[in-house]
Amino acid sequence: MARSYQTVTADEFTAAAGLGEWRVEGDQAVVRFRTGDFVTGLALVNEIGRLAEEANHHPDLTLSYPEVGIRLGTHDTGTVTDADVALAQAITAVAQELGVPVVADS
Repeated sequence: MARSYQTVTADEFTAAAGLGEWRVEGDQAVVRFRTGDFVTGLALVNEIGRLAEEANHHPDLTLSYPEVGIRLGTHDTGTVTDADVALAQAITAVAQELGVPVVADS
């Protein structure tokens, strides 16, 4: 059985708890986290991978020194959905636990 998704608007996405620093660009929600070093970036990417597997919802990631970029969108719908909100909230919580802030101009 195919999963059911609820499309969310850009305003609904950024109004969701903890997602005020994310932004929606077209059909994806995006953010960059300043990790400060490659090892911390890799730790964040590993945690995001774990969360993505648990949710069966996989973002596009860019790991560089000293940032991790994230793009979330629901491929099945071509929109931003409730699944993206949930994963973005989980990613943001993990980043906070690691002490990794959002890049101000994300």
